[in-house]
Amino acid sequence: MHPSNRFSMTTDRIRRAPLARVAVIALALLGAAGCSSASSNAAPDAAANSTSAAGNRDGSTGQAGGAGLSSSSASGGSTVVAGTGGSSAAGGTAGTRAGGSSAVGGQAETGGSGTTGGSAGVGPGATTAAGAGSGGSTNAGAVATSGGTSVEAGGTTTSTGGVATSGGSATSLAGSSAATGGKTSAGGVVASGGDASGGATTTGGSPGSGGVTATGGLTTTGGSTTSSGGNATAGSTAPSSPPGDIAAKAGTPLVAAHSMTRALYSAYNGKLFQARRASDGKTQDIGVTAAGGSVDMATLNTFCSETTCSVSLLYDQSGNANDLPQATPANQPTVAYWSTSDGAKLPMAVTVSKQWLRNRTATKKIPTGSASQTEYFVVHGQYFNSKCCYDYGNMESTIHDDGAGTMSALYFGSSTDWTKGAGTGPWGMTDYENGLFAGAVKDPGGTNPNYPSLAYPGNNLVTVLTKSNGTTSWALKAGNAASGPLNTYWNGALPSEYSPLKQQGGLSLGEGGDGSNLGSGAFSEGVVIAAVTSDATDDLIQANLVSVYGR
Repeated sequence: MHPSNRFSMTTDRIRRAPLARVAVIALALLGAAGCSSASSNAAPDAAANSTSAAGNRDGSTGQAGGAGLSSSSASGGSTVVAGTGGSSAAGGTAGTRAGGSSAVGGQAETGGSGTTGGSAGVGPGATTAAGAGSGGSTNAGAVATSGGTSVEAGGTTTSTGGVATSGGSATSLAGSSAATGGKTSAGGVVASGGDASGGATTTGGSPGSGGVTATGGLTTTGGSTTSSGGNATAGSTAPSSPPGDIAAKAGTPLVAAHSMTRALYSAYNGKLFQARRASDGKTQDIGVTAAGGSVDMATLNTFCSETTCSVSLLYDQSGNANDLPQATPANQPTVAYWSTSDGAKLPMAVTVSKQWLRNRTATKKIPTGSASQTEYFVVHGQYFNSKCCYDYGNMESTIHDDGAGTMSALYFGSSTDWTKGAGTGPWGMTDYENGLFAGAVKDPGGTNPNYPSLAYPGNNLVTVLTKSNGTTSWALKAGNAASGPLNTYWNGALPSEYSPLKQQGGLSLGEGGDGSNLGSGAFSEGVVIAAVTSDATDDLIQANLVSVYGR
């Protein structure tokens, strides 16, 4: 019995024109009526979506229809310049949003000494220039991200233009209301919106499907929100970096990292999994071709030639030795294969009934009690059933149902015994024990009509991400691992009986916390993070997944 959780995506973008343009206008108007310039500032709207997912029942494997989302990129560079006595963003090319009024200037920070610099946002022609003046605390680390369209979940608002953020400012994922035109959402995000003068409008992207306004949403820190179409924010790692590097740079490092596909760190040059072949029972460690590289298919093909192989051990890349073993051959997931659009053959771990990998008692740094946590996994959408429970992540430390909130893992399938989404599934949900959750809908029997069944064109690869502060709030996101952004299907309060969580820090793949092992699924990669990640981090990870699984 397990729910899955997903998160509200808040994404806004502001684009500013270079200071040089203002200078040119100033010179041109010298001696006349004076200089005129305009700057605009739009703060992000927080959109939250209520979700309901399905519990477990007998059902046949199948796949539901759905369309992947994609975001478009806008060209052109932008510059942010910090002035004196506080951090001010000057400049011109502003994105246009409906509603609200135009705000002027950047964001001033207090205390400390002036900070110079900042990181360049990724995207066509994006540049950052920062200079710190004297007086007060000046933080000039804002990055104007050029290109890409931010898609807010719930279909409410599509923000246009790039995103400009001040370095290190807090991102709120509060779910009270996603407002345009200046309405403040819970958690401190003011949506200023507004039409800005002096800039070209960048449009594109499509709104996320479904989603309603949530209350009591999760607030995160550590950067601003970007779209997952390849744009970076201040101090962030480029989407081409693997998830381990992205999360570490954001200050939320992975504590468990498992993959059948590739290294999850640019420096990782170790083992991915151990294969066991059926013909003679021998095992072989399968690694990567080079540091930061893909799975060594030559070794795998040679070892499994003319026989079948299973996964006897899935290695943890985080350095915490959170490996997932299975000693019994009959209970080992099968090594199966899929091909990318460019013809590359890659392995996946396919679980059918009574197959799982498990480490309940020898884990390290996996969150316990009411500690914060984020998890994601990439699964293959055509492999699922309605039974309990194809899970990955934080479990009980024993093979026993220890009650509500004693686990917090990802689930994928079409179970309807607890909550469910629209259609017939499958859905990604959060398993908090004694309930699979697709949002704050009634358990059992609750339906979230704003959470569609998850199925995508092509290889039908699904990203599911869940996170919680462990005490009051959680979020659930999902999307096409091969294209486009994540959508947020819930960002709000934990169910009352699950607040606070009572996590025990075990790990499993392919089973529920109490050992329920009748689910089916196909796993490519997944991670556990002992913190609540920012939306910016989630978006960069998703962009990296798309670069790997969408090729």
